[in-house]
Amino acid sequence: MKTSANVAETSQGIDASKKIKGRERHLITDTLGLVLAVLVTAANVHDTTGGKLLLDDLAASHPGMTKVWADGGYQYSIP
Repeated sequence: MKTSANVAETSQGIDASKKIKGRERHLITDTLGLVLAVLVTAANVHDTTGGKLLLDDLAASHPGMTKVWADGGYQYSIP
């Protein structure tokens, strides 16, 4: 997502594959589409890293969650 000129450079990054400077939003919704967790990172943070951080947040706020479906870009293995 491109960012406006008034956003600090430290919170932005460059996604080399998309050639975009800005930020990425990672979010988890339930089956109804209601938002359970959100994480905004610089664009240069890999999806796998953002996904792991977001799943940690989800586990802390919703400990009863037992199944998550994810896009292929979020490569995560359960230990």
